[in-house]
Amino acid sequence: MSLKNKTAIVTGAGRGIGEAYALGFAKKGANVVVVDINPSDAKSVAKKIEKLGSKVLVQISDVTKKADAEKMVEETLKSFGKIDVLVNNAGILFQEPFISSTEEQYYKMYDVNVKGVFLCAQAVSKQMIKQKKGKIINVSSIAAIVGQTNLSLYSSSKGAVLSLTRAMALELAPYNIQVNAILPGTTETPMAAEALANPQTRAQLTSGIPLGRLGKPEDHVGAVLYFASEESNWCTGQTLIVDGGYSMV
Repeated sequence: MSLKNKTAIVTGAGRGIGEAYALGFAKKGANVVVVDINPSDAKSVAKKIEKLGSKVLVQISDVTKKADAEKMVEETLKSFGKIDVLVNNAGILFQEPFISSTEEQYYKMYDVNVKGVFLCAQAVSKQMIKQKKGKIINVSSIAAIVGQTNLSLYSSSKGAVLSLTRAMALELAPYNIQVNAILPGTTETPMAAEALANPQTRAQLTSGIPLGRLGKPEDHVGAVLYFASEESNWCTGQTLIVDGGYSMV
């Protein structure tokens, strides 16, 4: 599965699953655009990509800003001349009971998790339409399809990502652009660190996974590489669940 000389943009690439995606693309020979709101995280990942021998561009961007999404595309084209893949990975999570969730949390969650996907995909799609080809991969979550305590806002925002994925896939199909979604299960990342620091929570989550362990960022790389490659050219509007079997039980 070669991605040599392909150009892949990964949002939220500064740590966790996003970092694993970015490094996975680099190992396959792709040019990687590391997009993150945190400069030090982004630069750290870029150094790792350079050591792997791939070309890298760092973009410090807020995915909720249209101007930042458009600049991301502009700078990528200046550096690499094309955009083959967009991975909409940037996201945030608040753990809060439904009854005490606030309006502020609601707007913030949807701003990043849904609006961010919309703006980045829209900006990239304009270039992919010109190219008459492209791959857009939206990162949702198993929380979109399985109820989980204290994650009502997160779950609903990730459900919106699934709906947006299908609608985008249908509208962009005439331009040979495939749009698919990945649904990661509970993974040991900085975003999940607070919840997983509680031994009872960790044990409860792990006990529900048939494969017997929580995910690691590297467990998710194969899925994104498949959707980014030519092997998935006849696959669009689909979801790939990577959760150790949790959602099937």
